[in-house]
Formats: sequence, C-alpha cells, structure tokens
Amino acid sequence: MGRAEVIDLSIDDFVGAALAAARFIINKEVSRMGDYENYLNDRDINMMLDNVNAMNKGIFAGCHGRYHTMFVVNTAEYILKSLSYDSRTVELGKIAALLHDIGNMAGRRNHARKSAALAAVFLDDTAQFLPEEKDMIVQAIEDHSEGNNISSVIGAALLIADKADISKRRILPLETMDDWHKNLLEIEDVNINVSDKLITINYITTEAFSKTLLAEAHEKYYDMPIKAAEFLGCTCRFQFHGKS
Repeated sequence: MGRAEVIDLSIDDFVGAALAAARFIINKEVSRMGDYENYLNDRDINMMLDNVNAMNKGIFAGCHGRYHTMFVVNTAEYILKSLSYDSRTVELGKIAALLHDIGNMAGRRNHARKSAALAAVFLDDTAQFLPEEKDMIVQAIEDHSEGNNISSVIGAALLIADKADISKRRILPLETMDDWHKNLLEIEDVNINVSDKLITINYITTEAFSKTLLAEAHEKYYDMPIKAAEFLGCTCRFQFHGKS
C-alpha cells in the first residue's frame, strides 16, 4: 500500500477552506429551515386552502380552509416552541399543520388519509427531508382526525391544535344547523396557554353556551387533547371564561 499524499496547507488556505465549509453547512441549514415558507407560498397549496370550503359548500359546518389551517399552524408552532423543541421539529410541525386538511378537496370521507397521501406527493417533490422526517409528517396528518396512533411530538401538537379550533370564527353559514354546531357559535374565541407542562385550552363563551352539549363529543374535544398532551409529557386543562 502506497503512502498517503500529504497535502500541505498554509494557515490562510486552511482558514479559507474552513470558512467555505462553514458557509456550505450554514446555507444548507438555512435552505432546510425554509421548507415551511416554500410550502406556504406554493400555488397549488394556496389554491386548496382558498377553495376547499366552496367545493364542499353545504357539507362543511366548519372551515377547513385558510382560517382553520393557519390557526392550527400557529397553535402547533406555539405548543412546540413553548415546550422547547428544536427549530427543525417546529418546522416539521408547521408543515404537517399546513397540509393536514388538504385531502378535503376530494371530499370529507377519510379526509385525513387523503390529506396524508397528498402531503406525501408534495414532500416527495423535494430532497430537503430525511426519510424519517417525511414519514413523521405523513403519519401525523393521517392520525390527526382519530388520534389512535400518536407517534411523534408533531402529531401530538397537531392534534391538540386541530381539536381546539371550535369557536364561532370557524363556523360556516349553513341553511340548517344542528344544536351542537349552533352551540359552537356561543364560543367567541379560543386561547391556548402552555406553562410548566400544563396546556390550558380556554374557551371564551357567551352565557348561552352549553358545556353539556359540547361534552356530547367528549372523545374528540376532551379525551383526544388530553391523550396528546400526555404524549408531550403534559397535563391538559379546559377552561370556560377562565374557569376550569
């Protein structure tokens, strides 16, 4: 075996090479961290966000378009940041939230599975993700409706954010509306707070609001957020006008 060639670098050459390598790593990381903005500005995704409610007019009682999507993005981001997860995890959580309901373009039935399939197509268009990152996003989206298989912190944050959005801001006008959805019109707003491993979902309601009616869907709006919070190592508490 021959001797390895010794490359003699001057101090200036060494410093120059190190700086070039550093710039490469930094630029690559900046590019990776720009993933969410790329999807947020994607023409096809924006078309879906702006048209999904109209395409399901008369079927949806609640918004599944831009308002709801951005509520979920911002809430998932807040939860993950408040629990001190790293910036890449926060980025992946925001992407999952942005894409979590796009499958409603193909109808409400099995929308989570459809959304996951569509998301996989978008994610496959870029080499910016590690295979495990793609799998994590797709799985989180597929599970967000039922919460039967919470497998990641981004899935847990997505589920809490999605289920918390039940105020009148999300309700769409329908010719006929059942009592359960009419009751949601009495929720003026929803505030989420994370502090000391406690996630508090505070519903700002009118006096006409019925907690009994909301409890009819307790599995979706109480049990699932509690389960997701536990995955995050937290306790979930519900308040109505600041009272537990």
